Amino acid sequence: MRKAFAITAAMAAALATAGCVIVVGDSDGEVKLRHDDRRQDGYVVLDRDGDYSRIGGNINLRGRLGGDLSLVAGDVEADQLAVDGDVSIAGGDIDFSGRVGGEASIAGGDIDWMADVGGELSLAAGSLDVSGHIGGPASIAAASLTTSADFSDGLTANGNAVHLGGSVSGPLRIVSVGEIRSRRDYSDSDGRVELIGAIHDGGDICSRSVIVTSTARISGTLRVWAESAPELQPGAQAGNLVFVPRNGRDCEDVDPVFDRS
Repeated sequence: MRKAFAITAAMAAALATAGCVIVVGDSDGEVKLRHDDRRQDGYVVLDRDGDYSRIGGNINLRGRLGGDLSLVAGDVEADQLAVDGDVSIAGGDIDFSGRVGGEASIAGGDIDWMADVGGELSLAAGSLDVSGHIGGPASIAAASLTTSADFSDGLTANGNAVHLGGSVSGPLRIVSVGEIRSRRDYSDSDGRVELIGAIHDGGDICSRSVIVTSTARISGTLRVWAESAPELQPGAQAGNLVFVPRNGRDCEDVDPVFDRS
């Protein structure tokens, strides 16, 4: 699964939404609400069966939406928001809790995702924290990435530092520091993957280092390409762990599974 994250794409999605309510912020970032919208504690409270789109300004949402949600905004906070359709957001810092019935495609600065998703999930951020139950394939990317989510249909993750908790069923692929640069000074966390939760079907990891913590439970064959052998903490259940020295090679060169061309 390959999905590009671009504000222009999210803008196009917002503008192309048919039969929706489009709310555009004014020059001061204020929002002109429809007559049947209401506010509560600084949140716009939705209760409608159609779609909802917004371009510009910060936005706080609660309530229920029967259709799709499309936002190109500043900071976004969705508090226990239930969306039956798809969600597309391009913004600054994004906090989202609740439920998405369809697919979710989110790009932002710092993202805290605490929502169940019925379909495919795509997240791209500077800092990313993910929880909830994800029903479809997931692709997540961030400089700092932490997840405690339950992924039911596979996970592709890219990050400078990756903390993988929760559980993953289906294909797993993780890349942390895809390119090794000989003149770069790395911190201990750069290119490090920490396995904290359950991996049910094995997978593939390319990183500088891997820590299999005491709470990790790994089934199937997990292949690891790294600069050093994985560190197994006491109590870890590592299943069939296969280590291949990376020897300074880029991830796309160590195995075709990491080739994104």
